[in-house]
Amino acid sequence: EWKVLPSGLTVLVRPMPGYSGVHAIYGTRFGSIDLDFEVDGKAVHLPAGVAHFLEHKMFDTEDGNALQDLAANGASPNAFTSSAMTGYYFESTEKFYENLKILLSFVSIPWFTRESVDKEQGIIGQEIGMIEDDPDWVVFMDLMQALYEKHPVRVSVAGSAESISHITADTLYACHKAFYNPANMVLCVAGNVDAEQICAMARE
Repeated sequence: EWKVLPSGLTVLVRPMPGYSGVHAIYGTRFGSIDLDFEVDGKAVHLPAGVAHFLEHKMFDTEDGNALQDLAANGASPNAFTSSAMTGYYFESTEKFYENLKILLSFVSIPWFTRESVDKEQGIIGQEIGMIEDDPDWVVFMDLMQALYEKHPVRVSVAGSAESISHITADTLYACHKAFYNPANMVLCVAGNVDAEQICAMARE
């Protein structure tokens, strides 16, 4: 079932009667190549790695951490950032609708602080160091830089330790406002679920 809600959100549901597991992914068309855009008529140029950095910080909520909330409900959550999109997803066999509400909520309601952003720069800096120690990844990035002279796909999805040092909470809020609006997003669910109930929750 395919619906576009009044908010502009595209919802795709594949009912699968008899299956015990349910998969849900909430994705936005915002990836590592999206470095230049406008917010409220003002041009914004991003340092490399912002989409990936934002993915990490979106799990923070004012009350705690959405990853922990989903895990406490028996779900297996995660997220990813590619050159063209960011996706947040989970798999569960119970409490699906509770978990879906958590997913829709934390991705829609940003909460960043200067302290948490500063802390994340160190964490992602370590991740970047690990990636750059992987010969396969280094060869792939060298190939991208050889193939593309100017296109931002030539830059690592995670950016560099130097580029992410320029990211602030304001940077993340601006990106969320620009790209995490329902018309730029897709919710996709597969499993033994009720499509109408999912659409109703997404509308809410």
